Amino acid sequence: MSEKKAEEKKDMKKDAAAESMVAKEKAAKLQAYLVQEKISGIEMHKAEDAVHSHVFRSNLPLRGQDLPFMILVDDSVYTLIQIEVAARIAAAKEKPGLAAYLDNLNNEYRMLKYNSDEAGNLLLTCCIPSGVEQFDPSLIVALVNQIQGHLEALYPDIMKHLWEGGEAEKKD
Repeated sequence: MSEKKAEEKKDMKKDAAAESMVAKEKAAKLQAYLVQEKISGIEMHKAEDAVHSHVFRSNLPLRGQDLPFMILVDDSVYTLIQIEVAARIAAAKEKPGLAAYLDNLNNEYRMLKYNSDEAGNLLLTCCIPSGVEQFDPSLIVALVNQIQGHLEALYPDIMKHLWEGGEAEKKD
């Protein structure tokens, strides 16, 4: 191997190590914030993937339900908050009115995105730009709290649309 190629390979390893430190540093900041603020009930799991994901999982209490949610931090410049609003009842392709309803929610609440996956789970996702320098655990927790308030207000209407196939009238 030429000296130049060996040097390039060494640089690539350094870059990969630095990237893995990004996820580790963001996860450590979030973990420290949770401890400092005495926020319990959130478990952290490391995913063995290419972007060194750390997944923080818990449940969001809402109207007698516990909605599973996760906060995903990784090497990217984003942090993802995702809540499972409903499980296995939201297949939009089987409920055409539901897709239109979710599109309306997405247009009304621009930072939040509702979608249904192939298993029929209704997911609410919030993607936050947050590299290491901009990573703010207090903002992430505040957003989870805001999302909880948002869902508290909309949950009955969302569930009505899910059970009725998206054809329900929206009450103002």
